[in-house]
Amino acid sequence: MNTLNTVFLVLSIFIWGALSAQTPSSLITYSCSPTEEFGFAPAGLEVISHGGQFKITEKSESGKTQSFLLLGPLLGSVNQFTFFGTEVALTGPLPKVVQETPSPSEGVANTGSKELAGVLCAPCGENNWCAPSLGAAPNGWPGSSMPLEATITYGNISYRIIAASIERLTDTDFRRTGNHHNVFAIDKERTVVDAREFVELFQLSPPSDVIRY
Repeated sequence: MNTLNTVFLVLSIFIWGALSAQTPSSLITYSCSPTEEFGFAPAGLEVISHGGQFKITEKSESGKTQSFLLLGPLLGSVNQFTFFGTEVALTGPLPKVVQETPSPSEGVANTGSKELAGVLCAPCGENNWCAPSLGAAPNGWPGSSMPLEATITYGNISYRIIAASIERLTDTDFRRTGNHHNVFAIDKERTVVDAREFVELFQLSPPSDVIRY
């Protein structure tokens, strides 16, 4: 291995390590409730984070799931769902970054802190409680830190999430012998399409957003 390759390898390991250190790995389960009396909310929500990547899984009362892979700026995102009996993996860019919520000094500084799923949380915007030690929030979620309580909005639909449990994960969990080694891979049985191919496959109007968050 020549000197240039060695330097590149060392820099790559350093950068990856720095990113991993900034985004601790965790598995968070949330309870969900609609924000309106007759609104929609999943039966539950699960988020796995590792090295700047996220998998967000919505679970229905019937046991069906819809998952979102947020794989970073280079790999983009994948929306995995069932459409008229077809298992689809819809690829595209990351969702848009949501504007920062107001800082605690802008009206929520006196609300103190509270405990959610065993973690003492400070407010990071009105009605949005964060745990900075859990790392950055996924693209499209409110705030810059992983929220343990927040309102998730997409289109005309919104629902409230509250953390029910938190499991700290390590690099070992994502290795070949770990419980989450293949968590960011697209499900093998799915038809992988981008937005144009999705329209052609089902002969529909183009979807307005690849990821709905």
